[in-house]
This record gives sequence, C-alpha cells and structure tokens, in this order.
Amino acid sequence: MTDSILLREIVRLYESEPDLLTLPGILFEGVSRLTNADLVSWTEVHYNSGELRSLLSVDEAPGRRTAAFQAYARHAGSHPFWQKDPAFYGNRAIRESDIFSDEEFMALPMAREVFLPSGARRIMGVLIQQEEYLLDLGAHRVIGKPAFSDAERDRLQAYRGHVQRVYRQAQQRTVEKITPEDRLRYAFPGLTQRQIETAVWLAQGKSNEAIATAMNVSLDTVKAHLKAIFNKIGTNSRLALARLVHTVPPFSQMPPLWTLPVHTWETRI
Repeated sequence: MTDSILLREIVRLYESEPDLLTLPGILFEGVSRLTNADLVSWTEVHYNSGELRSLLSVDEAPGRRTAAFQAYARHAGSHPFWQKDPAFYGNRAIRESDIFSDEEFMALPMAREVFLPSGARRIMGVLIQQEEYLLDLGAHRVIGKPAFSDAERDRLQAYRGHVQRVYRQAQQRTVEKITPEDRLRYAFPGLTQRQIETAVWLAQGKSNEAIATAMNVSLDTVKAHLKAIFNKIGTNSRLALARLVHTVPPFSQMPPLWTLPVHTWETRI
C-alpha cells in the first residue's frame, strides 16, 4: 500500500532543491509532518575537523542548550543509541522505546539531565554517513505524548535514503557557489593571497602584462608569482592552471561546508 504522506514529503524534498542553508528548515517541516513530532533536530559532524553544526526546529534558551550539550557528552558513552554509533543504527530509524522501558528511561541520567528538563520525552532518529560527514536527524515529542508508532518509524526510515541523496545534492549546490579564489585556497592552501589573485586573472585569459596592470605590480612580480604557483600546484601549464581555478575541489579538501564564506550564501539570503 502506498503511503501518501511519505510520498508527498519525498516529492517536496526533491522539489525544494535545497543547499546547505535551506536544507535544515525543509527537513524540520518534512519530519514534523511524517512523524507528528513536536521538535526536530539536525546535526552534522565533520570527521576531518571534529566540528559540528546542531540545529533545532524551535528556539531554546542558550544557557539551557549549553547545559544539555555538556550533560549529553557526559552520558553519551552509556549506550550506542546515545553515542550515535553508525554500526548500531545501520539504515534503521530507532526509537528510545525500542531500547528502554518507560521505567528504565525515566531513571537514566541522560533522561534526567538532558531531555526531561527541556520537556522532551519521546525520541526517534536516523543516522547517515556521507563521506566526511555524519548526519543525525531526530524527531522528539514532549512529556505526556505517546511513543512514536511503527508507521511513523517506517516513514522516517524510508525518508532517510532520500535525505542522504538530497544532502549530497545540497553539498554540490553549495560548493558551486564558491568563488574561484576560494576554490584555489581550499585546493592549494600554500598559495598566498597575491598568488591566488594572479591565478584568477590568468584563468580569465589575461596576459602577464594585463595582470601586472590589473594588480598594479611589475611584470617581473607577475612572473615570480606564476613561477611560485606552478611549483606549488605541480604544473607549468597556463591552461592546466586555468582549469584548476574553475574546478571545485573535492569535499575532502574543504572545511565543513556550513563554514564557507558568507558570500557563498548570497543568492539565498
């Protein structure tokens, strides 16, 4: 039997064509409708740097959120459910009620120090591993609400695979907005700012003389910049350098994508 609610949310997800700025809000709305959640959480962890971005669908007092993060870190190792272990989650959506009885949950330090003080009681989530990123999408209900049903679990579980595909597309849309200067900076962090400017002018088809005029430097300075650039990137071809300027570097060479310069988001702000 076709689940019309799930189908509508999948269509909405793809039709929205999000980047990393707009994706969380779309997920908040979609998961809320799929699961009747009171609150939706979205966390991205960047393995290479250890940085994370954690967002909630509703505002929470900063002090309370800081205390909750600290308490969560203290108790995360008590169970793979809290530790966000990909091997434990697999492709499943998992509910707290799948693991703990009501009595067990209420007695947990994690519940007493993290969730119950915020009024949260019911928890369900999926994990997604996307190359250098671990993604955690969660649905929550407040105290007094029933546990998530099997149907709601199955919807979130089915939604997970589509979120993974759309996240990859959102990453690509985001990095496509990166300026040529930033592309070179991420791909070759050893380049100086003036070397990057020289390379960008070259990629625009400028001659050495035109580059010198544009940068207000001598022709010998431009030649020195180009020699240094070619040494650092491993080529002496102007064409190869021009191609590099217009090539988006692999995600593995980049910082967490949500930390990209503000101008990357200008078309969506």
